[in-house]
Order: sequence, then C-alpha cells, then structure tokens
Amino acid sequence: MSSGNMTAREEYRRRTQQRQTVVFGTVSAIMAVLLLIAMLVWAGVMPFPFDRKFSEAPDPNEVITPCLPAGESDPVDLATINVNVYNSTTKTGLAGDVAGSLEKLDIAVSNADNWAGETLNEPARIRTGPTGVVAAYTLAQFVPDSVIQFNPDQTTDTLDVVLGDDWNGRLTTDEVAAEYPEGKLENVPECTPLEDAASN
Repeated sequence: MSSGNMTAREEYRRRTQQRQTVVFGTVSAIMAVLLLIAMLVWAGVMPFPFDRKFSEAPDPNEVITPCLPAGESDPVDLATINVNVYNSTTKTGLAGDVAGSLEKLDIAVSNADNWAGETLNEPARIRTGPTGVVAAYTLAQFVPDSVIQFNPDQTTDTLDVVLGDDWNGRLTTDEVAAEYPEGKLENVPECTPLEDAASN
C-alpha cells in the first residue's frame, strides 16, 4: 500500500476523531448545564422554567364575586331563600345561633354545622352557584361587609353561609329598608360577569 493512501486514510481518521470529539464534548457540556439547572430547580433556587398552571388544582379559597344577571335588580322574597350555615370560627354554637336568627327572617335553613375549611376573616362568605346569585345579593344586604363567592359546583339555589371572625349579627328588615330605600340590588364593585364566572 502506498504512503499516499496511508496518509489520506490517517487524515480521514484524524478528522473523524476531531468531529467525534467536538460532538461528544458539546453533548457533555449541554448535559452538564441541564443537570445544573435541574439541581437548582430541585433545590428551589430557580423557578420551574415552564408554565405549570395546567396542572394546578383550582384554589377553593379564591373569591370570584359574580355580577347580578343582566336586568335583575329586585331582591327575592326572603321566604324563597334556602341556606346552609357553617361556622369557621372558634365560637361554639355560632352556626346554630345564626341559623335561628335567619329563620326569624323566614329564610329556610337546611343545615348548621362547623366549617371544614380555613377560618374566614370577613363577617360571612355567601357561596352561590349560577342560579342563586340574586338570592345571595339579597341575603348580603342583611350582612354588611359580607363577601359573595361564586361556586360553580353548587347546582341548586341553596346558599352556603360561612361565618367568619368578624361576624357581628345581621341587620333587621327595617335597617335594610333604611339602608336601601329604593329596594334595589346593586352589583358589587369589580364583580365578574356571571357568564365569565361560570366559565372559569
């Protein structure tokens, strides 16, 4: 075999080895960087680089207050309202006391019990589904500073009234009439249109 052929073959092998060295070196460097990033993310030093909202469960404590249905501003008859009353505070017997107070307004109470979730700070949180929004606004007139929370899982007109640490009793019908002399319901500021709340 001629020396010329050997030289060409050796040159080919040398170039091949060079390319392999560059490829393997680059791959190793990339893997080292990825490993470093993974360790920083695992240690909490860096946030996860991708948006993981699709895997997050909805927050049950997020408050979305629905607006009144379009064209509806008249309160409902209190006798048509049905509620469950829950006590989120450490005050023993509060749910039963409030249930009795609401029944004096002719509001039907299906259940009075302790709340399994966190303690609320507001006087009351009135949770409603799509069909109970007007009733929730009506009841909220009797509890100043109460919060109306939309709950798409509530498929009936029954409201959940969750009592919080700031509960200080309800207003009377005369007090509500004096507070709202026109007898109309008003949307909560920055409420979410009902159709948008239902789609969240």
